[in-house]
Amino acid sequence: MLEEYVSRIEEACGEERDFVVILKYAKREEAMRKILEKCTIERTLSGVLTKGRYKGKEVSVFRTGKLILKGLKERKEAEEILEELLA
Repeated sequence: MLEEYVSRIEEACGEERDFVVILKYAKREEAMRKILEKCTIERTLSGVLTKGRYKGKEVSVFRTGKLILKGLKERKEAEEILEELLA
């Protein structure tokens, strides 16, 4: 599932382990729709950024097809959450 929607996953700098996920351009609309359907939306900023929660983790979805997953322990956890969100 990840190969279909995700271009790459990178670890962000900082104290907590945050992950930046870049969606494949051709599939980004479909992927963002699936992700936002499963998240509890907390707020939307000018249609550019939507912040939500999934299983207690903060998920920021940018209109450009970039995601930020905050407060994770390791890359494997990020991949598992992405698999669930994109299923």
